[in-house]
Amino acid sequence: MLFEKYRLVAMPPAKWAELIVDPDKCTGCGRCVKTCPVQLLEIYNKVSRSNYRYDAFRCLTCENCATVCPEGAIRIEKDYRVPRGFWKNENLYTGTKTLPAPFGKNNGTDFESYQHKLTEVERVIYKRRSNRLFKKKQVEPELLNRIIEAGRFAPSAGNNQPWKFVVIQDPKVLTELNRRSKKVLRFFSRLCIPGTWMDKYTPGDKKAKLKRWQKWLLWVLVWFVGGDADQRAHGGLNAVTSDPDQSVFFNAPTMIIFLADKRAIGGTEFDLGLCAHSMVLTAHSLGLGTCYIDLITKALEYDKKFQKRLGIAYPFQVITSLAVGYPQGKIDGIVRREKPRVTWIK
Repeated sequence: MLFEKYRLVAMPPAKWAELIVDPDKCTGCGRCVKTCPVQLLEIYNKVSRSNYRYDAFRCLTCENCATVCPEGAIRIEKDYRVPRGFWKNENLYTGTKTLPAPFGKNNGTDFESYQHKLTEVERVIYKRRSNRLFKKKQVEPELLNRIIEAGRFAPSAGNNQPWKFVVIQDPKVLTELNRRSKKVLRFFSRLCIPGTWMDKYTPGDKKAKLKRWQKWLLWVLVWFVGGDADQRAHGGLNAVTSDPDQSVFFNAPTMIIFLADKRAIGGTEFDLGLCAHSMVLTAHSLGLGTCYIDLITKALEYDKKFQKRLGIAYPFQVITSLAVGYPQGKIDGIVRREKPRVTWIK
């Protein structure tokens, strides 16, 4: 369709995933409620279900709710698909998500039977999940040093090693970081979320729409912020800002803020991504849990005063941050992901 890439930029019609809960298995423990990054679940009559907060079950299909469930009572079916407009993605995938299939057989449906053939690195990669359930126990300096060392030896363009780290364990500083972040992020929620969806304790209006000025603003913003204008990102943002009790970093005892020298060879994001994920895989191999927290990055961009307090100064800029701590129970596990898009040239 002519000009399709310019249409339906704000909250496009989409097909969302479906939550399936086995009431005979579910014990109402609430772990799925706490781990959902978009806060889509609640416990009703001792069984997990959708809280009907929005016009649809606006699920990211991360499947963390399923992996943290000790009874295996949850599964997510179907996938996020946009049929038309700027965010159209129906034509980008073939079929539905599948489990890991490193040997190209059975779509990975029998992972347990062949995981012994994998290297330890492969097992950590496949089982790593974003952790949002942390114990209060602090991470020991010895383990943090091992994590940082893994990042220090990551590859970088021209071996310029542009990274720098701010490690925060002081509870007072973490509380202040959370408060300041929520204040800034609340402003952005108002720009991209229908007003009736911004109160956690008010059931969402299924007919809620963006105001005309919000649609125009998002149409403009998408050309500057790209994927940050995706409606799925708005759900995570609203989850943090609409709940006064929700911590931006899920009450993790340690936060690592990643900085990069602005003058880095070839830019900063790719090098810092390699560095950060080397640290993440090391942390999970040591029995810790992690979760990337980019919302803090966005908030710090507009809070120069707090940046100064954290010792962030030119030539360094904030790239991302990482919540680190001991997981509450089993978090890591196998989930499905979209099939790889590969063009083979032989």
